[in-house]
Order: sequence, then structure tokens, then C-alpha cells
Amino acid sequence: MRRALVTGGSGDIGAAICRRLAADGYYVYVHANLNLAKAVALAEEICRTGGRAEAIAFDVTDAEASRVVLEALVAESPIQILVNNAGIHDDAVFPGMSAGQWHRVLDVSLHGFFRVTQPLIMPMIRGRWGRIVNI
Repeated sequence: MRRALVTGGSGDIGAAICRRLAADGYYVYVHANLNLAKAVALAEEICRTGGRAEAIAFDVTDAEASRVVLEALVAESPIQILVNNAGIHDDAVFPGMSAGQWHRVLDVSLHGFFRVTQPLIMPMIRGRWGRIVNI
């Protein structure tokens, strides 16, 4: 069975992506950071409706935490689909954003992409199949 990881899977867009991937037969890892309860509920819903899923939690802004979780996942077998969906807007319109808010947005959206994608891409390449979608 092919496996998919959706970062930010506990949010509305991520949840829709998780449901679709599960309906298409993928084993789905529903990622969360602050909303683990939502990720768990979604994984349970997917399993109740005949899919396969589990919730995982780590902070994409924490390089070490991300590495530990992702290396454990790929030790089992490669993740074939990665949807980089984690992101924040930090509750500020751009003209009113502080530098700190801007750096937090970049840390989640840009650096998070790097921290999640890097440990997963070589196993995809070795497996000769993989897809990475960036939202």
C-alpha cells in the first residue's frame, strides 16, 4: 500500500486532501502540530469509512523533531506522496505584520517545506516513485 503524508492535515484544506488520498487507497499520515485532537479525529473518521490513516504530530519549525519523526516513518518504507500543506498567516494582514510574524510565517511555510521534504525525497528517488505537492 502506498503511503502519503499531509502536513497541516488537521486543517480544513489538509483534511480534504487526506480524505481524498484515503479514498484513493493510500495509507494517510494526518500531520498536526497544535491541533492533534483534530488529526486524531480525522484519522479515526477515515478508518471508520474504510480507509487507513493515523495521526502524527511534530513541529515543522523544529528541525530535530521533524527529522526524528520522519526518519522513523521512512525506516518502515518510503512515503510516496508528500503534500506540504502546513502554513500559517499569523493573524495579520501583510501591511500590519511585524518582522517577527513574517519570520514565523516563513519558518512554517518555507523552512518547514525543507525540513519535511529533505528526509523523504531520497527514499522516494530510491523507490523510483513519488510525488511532492506544495500548497
